[in-house]
Amino acid sequence: MKYIKLFMLLAVVAFMGSCSDDDESWNSKSGVTVSMENKSMRFKESVGIVKVPIKVEGEANGPVSVTVEVKETGSNPAKENVNYYITTKTIKISDNTGNVELECVDDDKINDERTFEISIVSAKGATVGSNTTTAVTLRDNDSEFYEKLQGSWVMNCTYNKAPTKWDVKIVGATDENDKDYNKVLYITGMIGYQWTTAKLSYDYNKATGKGSVAFDYLGQYNFAEGVNFNGLGVCNVRLFSVAGNQLSEDPIYGTWSDDFKNITFDEGTLYGGVFDSSDAHKGGWFEISNITMTKK
Repeated sequence: MKYIKLFMLLAVVAFMGSCSDDDESWNSKSGVTVSMENKSMRFKESVGIVKVPIKVEGEANGPVSVTVEVKETGSNPAKENVNYYITTKTIKISDNTGNVELECVDDDKINDERTFEISIVSAKGATVGSNTTTAVTLRDNDSEFYEKLQGSWVMNCTYNKAPTKWDVKIVGATDENDKDYNKVLYITGMIGYQWTTAKLSYDYNKATGKGSVAFDYLGQYNFAEGVNFNGLGVCNVRLFSVAGNQLSEDPIYGTWSDDFKNITFDEGTLYGGVFDSSDAHKGGWFEISNITMTKK
């Protein structure tokens, strides 16, 4: 019985060992190469998870495996597990493209660009091509106040004469070539609904160091669409300000604190006007005043 138990134990170990990567069936055809697809890539540190592509060239009859390493470069190097994390440094590729997955760290500090390199050091089922390295630059977003304002906030206000607060988000363009970049931001989640969107103008004067946001473009866009009101049916809602007893398109301005943790809006009332399918104004859904915001 002792011999049988020993044999069974050895068989289990041997079976488990057969599942290792060394015994996996990799591509066996010649002429297959792997290389980094891009010589350089730039990411904002606030972008979250990104992919750095590896390309496979040639006709393969099985998967290939690529092992990479990272290296600090430049005068302000990005440090692994501090400024970024890598999911795995061994990538199995079953088609023409694989990816090194990075998670960039937003450190909430103003700093110079940080740099590092990702390089292929070995491959299974392929030979390593000529472009073995992608130079990665992590661009600081904290010096761009437009981006620094984006994120999760708590909005405190007076809603239909009652103190209220909502979890909201400020979102905006992330591409510097976008026409909204450094000009327009959006608040989602007001009234407690994620499908509401308020439009903010953004302005910052680098020469004076002064900036502001404003509930702007009032009366020109839908704050909410397709809202079913009893007795009115499906309607759209637009934001206005209030001047006396009249609806107005005058902006309501807000300024942020030096640490970008608070926004305080000037005195004024936002009015949610309800418009039916014929675009006739049917009354108000809400009035909001005394608006302040605190970053989460």
